[in-house]
Amino acid sequence: MKRGRLNKETKPALLKSQEELARSHHSLLLNTSVLVALALWAAVTFAQQPTAAGANLFAPSVQVGKEIDAERALPTTPFYRPPTSETTAKPGTLVRSEPATDFALPPGTTATRILYHTRTASNTDTLASGVVLVPYGQPPKDGWPLLAWSHGTSGVANLCAPSLMKSLFYNWEGLYEYVMLGYAVVATDYAGLGTEGRHAYLDMLSNATDVVNSVPAAHAAVTDLSPRWLVVGHSQGGLASLGVAELEGEIKDPNFLGTVALAGASDLQDSIHAVLKARAPVLNGLIAFWVYGVKTVYPKLDLKDVLTQQALTIYDAYVEDGCSAASGAFTALPTDEILQPGWNDNRYVLQFLARDRPGAQSTFGPLLLVGGGDDPLFTESASRKIFQRLCAAGGQIQRKIYPGLTHDPVVYGSLRDQMEWIAARFAGGPAPSDCSSR
Repeated sequence: MKRGRLNKETKPALLKSQEELARSHHSLLLNTSVLVALALWAAVTFAQQPTAAGANLFAPSVQVGKEIDAERALPTTPFYRPPTSETTAKPGTLVRSEPATDFALPPGTTATRILYHTRTASNTDTLASGVVLVPYGQPPKDGWPLLAWSHGTSGVANLCAPSLMKSLFYNWEGLYEYVMLGYAVVATDYAGLGTEGRHAYLDMLSNATDVVNSVPAAHAAVTDLSPRWLVVGHSQGGLASLGVAELEGEIKDPNFLGTVALAGASDLQDSIHAVLKARAPVLNGLIAFWVYGVKTVYPKLDLKDVLTQQALTIYDAYVEDGCSAASGAFTALPTDEILQPGWNDNRYVLQFLARDRPGAQSTFGPLLLVGGGDDPLFTESASRKIFQRLCAAGGQIQRKIYPGLTHDPVVYGSLRDQMEWIAARFAGGPAPSDCSSR
C-alpha cells in the first residue's frame, strides 16, 4: 500500500487533502488482487528504504520480513522487565516510566515510555508497556486532551511491541497526526508485546482492558493531561476500541467521551473467511496470529486440531521469532493449506469467536464507525452488520463508509472527519447517530 516517507531529518511531507487521497486510491484499490499486489510492493519497498510513513506488516518472504523488522527495531532494554519482587497491583498502576528519545518523532513532540499493571484474558495480573506522546507547546488550561490509541496487527512476538520500533509502527498513519493537531496520545503495546507472557491477539475485551488501563498509567507518568479522553483504534485496534466502548458500558467513566473504530467493525468469523477467500499468501500470517491468540486465551487448544502439519512447522519456527518475518514465513504455503478441515467446529475456536463478537453487549458513549468501501478484510457488509447490532443494543453510532478506500488508506481518507468528530466530543457538542435510519 503506497504511503509517504520521512526524510533523514524526520520532517514530514505535506499531507494530501482528503479529497486528493480519495481520488488517488479510488481507481486503484478496487479488489483483493490489487490490495495484495500493493501489499507485496510495500513489503519490498519498506525493506529497501528508510523509515516509511504508516504501519506495514506484510512481507513476501522471511528474508524481506527480517529486513523490515531490523530496519525499524529498537533494542529491548531492562525497562520492559517486571520488578524484581513479584507484586500485584490495581489495574492502571504505573510501575515505571522514562523519557524516550529514540523514536523518529515529529519535531517538538516528546515521548515517555510507560510500564503498568493490567489484566490478562483470564483476569490475572500482568504488565503492559506503551508510550505517551505530548505535542509541542503549552497545554490548554485543562491539560492536553487525551486520545488512547489502539494499534493494528504488529505481530504476536514480544519484540513486536510498537514501542520497540523507531516509528512506533504506525507513525504517520494517524498516530503522529493526532499529536500534531494538539492531542496527547497514550499508545499501549498490549500485554505480551514488549512485556513477558503471550499476547492475546484479537481478543477484543482483554486488548481493550490494556487500553483502558493505559489511561491512569499515562496520568501517573505525564503531567498536564486532561482527565477527559476517548479511544481511537485501527484494524486489530479498531476491534479493541469497540471492546473499550463495551467495557465502559459497565465502568461508565464520566471522563470517557467516546470511540472511533477504524476498519475494525466486523466480527472475527467474517474477517477470517475474508482472508481465506482472498487466497493471498501475503495475508496468511494473519491466520497464524489469530490461532496464536486463541491458544493464548485457551491454553488447552491442541494446535494440531486447527493447523495443518505444514503450517504447524512454520508456526513453531517463526511465529514468535519475528513480526514481518513471521508474516513472510507463511507466504510459502497456499492459503487453503493452513487450516485443518473442520477448524471452525473446534470448541475453543467457537468459544473465542463468541467472546469476541462486537455488539453482543451495550456500549457507553457515542461511537464513530469508519470503514473502507473496498476493504476486503473488514468488509462494508460486515460493518453494516455490526452497526445494526450496536444500534440494537442501544448505542449512539455514526457510521461512515469511504468508497474506493481499503484497509489502510481509509485511515488517511477519514482523517478530517475523525478530527471533526473528536473535537466535537471534547467541546461537549451533541453526537450524531445514524441508528434511527438503519
